[in-house]
Amino acid sequence: MKKLTFFLLMLVASIGATAKSLVFTLNDGTKVYYQLSSEVNPIMRFKEGKLLVNDDVYEFDGIKNFYLSDEDAPNAIENVQSKPNVAFKANTVLIPADAVKVLKVFTVDGVEVKTVIQNEGDVFSVDLNGLAKGVYVISTGKSSLKVIKK
Repeated sequence: MKKLTFFLLMLVASIGATAKSLVFTLNDGTKVYYQLSSEVNPIMRFKEGKLLVNDDVYEFDGIKNFYLSDEDAPNAIENVQSKPNVAFKANTVLIPADAVKVLKVFTVDGVEVKTVIQNEGDVFSVDLNGLAKGVYVISTGKSSLKVIKK
């Protein structure tokens, strides 16, 4: 039994050594990426029939599959809208709730940043006041929006 456990651990370690990302494909086709590196790795836990990855929670029946990838780019920006259906109010971005699956804010080099995101009925507001001046990408899970904070 100890030999089998050691073998499985070595196999997982060797697979993970070449992988660049952990990819979840959700039932609606959305792909969620978690970067793998020697410095940053997602923490996965199982709790009450749910999968928790870092601060994200997934229902088991909502996940189509998951895999380790050495080709997928976890920082890729897809479906950028040229004229997104959003509004701006000072340093706040207002996004219609029907355009949002998962709302996250990234620097242009793909690092996720923490900011205040509130759901106000049929609109999500993303407060950029706590962020430094610069360019940010807001990902809604359906599309991405580039914003400049001055």
